[in-house]
Amino acid sequence: MNLKFNFFSLKPKKRSSSFGLGFLAIMVCLGAQMAMANPESNLTNLNIDYDVQSTITGTVTDDTGAPLPGANVLVKGTTTGTQTDFDGNFTIQADSNATLIFSYIGFKVQEIAVNGNSTVNASLVEDAAALDEVVVTGYTTESKRETTAAVSIVKAEELAAIPSGNVEQQLQGRVAGVTVISNGQPGTTSQIRVRGFNSFGNNSPLYVVDGVPTTNIDFLSPDDILNSTVLKDAAAASIYGARAANGVIVYTTKQGRKGDTKSELNISLISGVTDPNVAGAPKMLDPQQMAEWTHQSYRNNAIAEGTAPGTLPNYDHPQYGTNATPTFPDYLHANGANGVYGSVDLAAIQAAYAANPDETFLIKPNLEGTNWYKEITRIAPQTRFSLGFKGGSENSRYYLGLSSQQQSGIVLEQEFKRYTARFNSEWDVTPWLSIGENFQTTYRSAVGLFGGNGGVDVADDESEVLSAYRMPTIIPVYDEFGSYASTKAAGFNNPRNPVRRLERNAGDDKSYSIGGFGNLYANFNILEGLTVRTSIGGTYNNYHYVDYNYKYLGDSETEANNSFGEGGGYGFNWTFTNTATYEKTFGKHGIKILAGLESLNTGSGRNISGSGQNPFSTDLDYQDLSAVQNPVVQSNWYKGANYSSIFGELKYNFNEKYYVAGVVRRDGSSRFGSENRYGVFPAFSAAWRVIDEPFLQDQDVITDLKFRGGWGKMGNDTNVDPNNQFSLYGSDRARTFYPIAGTNDGASEGFARSRIGNSAAKWETSTTLNIGFDASFFNNKLDIILDWWTKETEDLLYEVPLPAVVGSWASAPAVNIASMENKGVDLQIIGRGNFTEDLSFEITTNYSFLSNEITGLAPNITYFDGPSIRGNTMVRNQIGLPMSSFFGYKMIGYFNSQADVDAENNAREAAGLNREASLGRFKYEDIDGDGLITAEDRTFIGSAVPDFTGGAIVNLKYKNIEFESYWYASLGNEIYNQSKWYTDFQGTFEGSAKGERVLNSWTPELGDNAEAPIFERATNLYTSGAANSWYVEDGSYLRLQRLSLSYAFDQNLLDKIGVNKMKLGFAANNIWTITKYSGLDPMVAGPDTNFGVDTGNFPVTPSYVFSLELGL
Repeated sequence: MNLKFNFFSLKPKKRSSSFGLGFLAIMVCLGAQMAMANPESNLTNLNIDYDVQSTITGTVTDDTGAPLPGANVLVKGTTTGTQTDFDGNFTIQADSNATLIFSYIGFKVQEIAVNGNSTVNASLVEDAAALDEVVVTGYTTESKRETTAAVSIVKAEELAAIPSGNVEQQLQGRVAGVTVISNGQPGTTSQIRVRGFNSFGNNSPLYVVDGVPTTNIDFLSPDDILNSTVLKDAAAASIYGARAANGVIVYTTKQGRKGDTKSELNISLISGVTDPNVAGAPKMLDPQQMAEWTHQSYRNNAIAEGTAPGTLPNYDHPQYGTNATPTFPDYLHANGANGVYGSVDLAAIQAAYAANPDETFLIKPNLEGTNWYKEITRIAPQTRFSLGFKGGSENSRYYLGLSSQQQSGIVLEQEFKRYTARFNSEWDVTPWLSIGENFQTTYRSAVGLFGGNGGVDVADDESEVLSAYRMPTIIPVYDEFGSYASTKAAGFNNPRNPVRRLERNAGDDKSYSIGGFGNLYANFNILEGLTVRTSIGGTYNNYHYVDYNYKYLGDSETEANNSFGEGGGYGFNWTFTNTATYEKTFGKHGIKILAGLESLNTGSGRNISGSGQNPFSTDLDYQDLSAVQNPVVQSNWYKGANYSSIFGELKYNFNEKYYVAGVVRRDGSSRFGSENRYGVFPAFSAAWRVIDEPFLQDQDVITDLKFRGGWGKMGNDTNVDPNNQFSLYGSDRARTFYPIAGTNDGASEGFARSRIGNSAAKWETSTTLNIGFDASFFNNKLDIILDWWTKETEDLLYEVPLPAVVGSWASAPAVNIASMENKGVDLQIIGRGNFTEDLSFEITTNYSFLSNEITGLAPNITYFDGPSIRGNTMVRNQIGLPMSSFFGYKMIGYFNSQADVDAENNAREAAGLNREASLGRFKYEDIDGDGLITAEDRTFIGSAVPDFTGGAIVNLKYKNIEFESYWYASLGNEIYNQSKWYTDFQGTFEGSAKGERVLNSWTPELGDNAEAPIFERATNLYTSGAANSWYVEDGSYLRLQRLSLSYAFDQNLLDKIGVNKMKLGFAANNIWTITKYSGLDPMVAGPDTNFGVDTGNFPVTPSYVFSLELGL
């Protein structure tokens, strides 16, 4: 919520004061003239009342009596002001009939008349709305009214609304300029991008929790968070220098309050279920359809191969019979026999099973069809319980938070658990010294996650979700003996029963981490307005996992051995920060100076892991690496990167109307060589509070108006290996060992270059420009916040490919040679008001427009491709295009006539190429116009970067009832639906399951209206052998992310039973999505240079939860 601050918005009424003095002077002169002209006048004395300045003292406290140091005290109608000291005391010169204005961040402004008193005390009341306006950078705190930078604030209750495993997911659609792409796995990480992409590597923002930087926040409990601030431009984020190019997200956790005599206990419970949305999953061919279309593919293939008309194709599927009309066997598999029609010797098979159950299967066809997506999913429970206990005394404050979250995934055996304990406290040791700490310990377990980087890369993985689409529907989950059934039955290629893989190979797995995060700090109030702070903080993490896989011989490609693996490790990082802050008001002039020193280590630690086959026993209590066959043990250690930094910030304002700010930070990083180890990152910004100008007075339309502008540089070094500065040599048994003596008794160790170093590498640098305004209208009923921005990143680190003569072992050096540009518009509009006295509304909308472009690579290099999937490369990062652009052939239809086919094949044959075109296959555009389809005809066919993302929150309150809906939209991006490669072609894993698009595959009647090419067995350039635009789909969508209804019990009733707060609610999340995308879910993440590719994406599905909030 953005509300206007009025800390210093009242100005001296100069016009009225001048008129009063002038009128008084006239009366004095007139009185004197009358006295002189009429000596006999009865006027013997003229009394003139005038005010005398006097010294006013007092104390400013909160409503519990705790002093508020640094509170602002202003004489109304003047520019005279001061601030309270450490004990909340102040002294100021004021007229005896003056009025004092008291203000403090997070509290309501209060005015108190002096009335001739020499002592004036103020007790300020906390303002929940004002708390939403506090901007926390990690080093300093200021009000949104004062800031000159582009920042966004997210309410704490919005972060805690949905019980996700990672609080970062709740930023989606709530902050203009921030893109969040996630998936439905419990405990997964998300792809968070602040104002676009700045690098070819890590584009994640820097997180700061209670002043301590960290690379992830998966340990945070949402119920412990007090507020969150997103620093988007250089004016806000440059204070973090080398790590700020990708934006900074600052979290502040809850604290108690000094002076509290009564402690508060808050209880929060959210519990519900997640629905896998089976009805919304893509449909697969049922057994009858699959059999019929298998035979149809034989006929189509015969035509393509030029089989003489009237000649029957060879119907050779081992299950469907040899006639044109397919039939089904009584048994798909019976102890080695496939496609068995009629009866079997059941007794013999039973005896074989009793003797050798691992290799004996009896599988009947499931003619109704197995819905494999339904079989691998479930209604998944989820619960989060939190307890917060806070309070304080005259000289201390504390907060204790306990949280438990248990969340099952919709896919079998996916489990997420997190237990946290947080203790924050602060004590006043002396009037000039306070010490405190923020500490959290966390147990976290995420079992069964798919995808790299914490699950965010699952979209382009061949996950078990994809396995559910590859497994033929005719195969049941279990055979007649209760064993798992699979592709031991011939004719169905190599899919593996995903239920078995999940229940057996993931059911006994364990994975957990235990760690601590926090800091110790001390504040020294040296002089009035001068505070020195020192803080030492960091993270310690310890993890362990075990992985069990069990032998299974029922697949066409068997899992022939039991296997066991385990591993563990630890890591530790630290940050040591020292700052000095001076704040002072001199009449109309206000300054705030920050200076700091900081050093940190990104993390040192050790990892060890091992694996082996066929452990001594399958009893889990007896499995360890000392009792396995073929053991393989690996370990590594790391020391992390070291930073040494000095930074400063100067802020100046004149009359609380004109603001300027300057920031500079000098960082040194051990990731770089001595030539370019240090980088300097400056930023400048200014703001003009137009609302305080005389020409905007005496009007009721504009309530607040501020223009902002900023320029600055931010750095990034996360995209470079610390070893990049060194040329290294190493040994490898396969590469550098050789029997030099020519004997067979052993090999001598040799060394070869393993890395080519670049000691001249330096920081990636992003230069940003931001221009915007904050405006409120109609007495704060309408707020508009607009920012136009550009960000140009230079010296991008890029690994230039090495010539083959260098060899294949040495790693190429990263060199500063590429560049990229992002630009966009961020817009937030908030409307609020009342329909009636009891019915109010607030509508918050966020709009983000983004344009991303690669503007430079290495000399003579214009692009680099992403990785290939099943032989097809569909992503190209190219100059002039956005990151992760889709590249391939542009499909313009299908070959609908034999004349077109012949023309295409004749041209290919003339060029020495195979005749691969045929009726119903893809027809591509000849981009270069040479009459031949070659690799040169590939072109840009789509972008994964959305042009627009946005969110809308609609809140209605009627008395104690509150209704809220939350919408999210992503527009203008495409998705490369790689899953169609597996489900829409007979030639890709022939015999595996196929999707319903096959029913509308090419026929002469459908022509170019077909949903898929002709269903046939061939695989080549014109079928499934090349990336093309047929896979590219519109990824735009609109989603109703949250629909909630809550009731807050009447306070009068609660007071009678000794309860401060009680609120019940129900919410439905992710319940409706409007999209043209045919896949499971249009929200598709992935690695930065290869995202937007959907191979086995894990969907975000509906969930339904009840909530209880209780305050005691």
